[in-house]
Amino acid sequence: MRDQPGDALANELLELMHELDIPIGIRKLGYSEADVEELAKCTLPQHRVTKLSPRQPVDLEQLTSLFKEALDM
Repeated sequence: MRDQPGDALANELLELMHELDIPIGIRKLGYSEADVEELAKCTLPQHRVTKLSPRQPVDLEQLTSLFKEALDM
């Protein structure tokens, strides 16, 4: 696990969320496919979020894909 600290952390967080019965995926928070485009558009100007992304530059297509994948994790 030392080779992949990001994976190890993600796995620990997912396990903790499961133990605490915290919803995984934004669909469980009330979002749907119909919300994805608006979520992406509203995130793009949030520089405190996008400028800290390890993947640069961040564009609308990437954010749309991210939110689609986040519906059901």
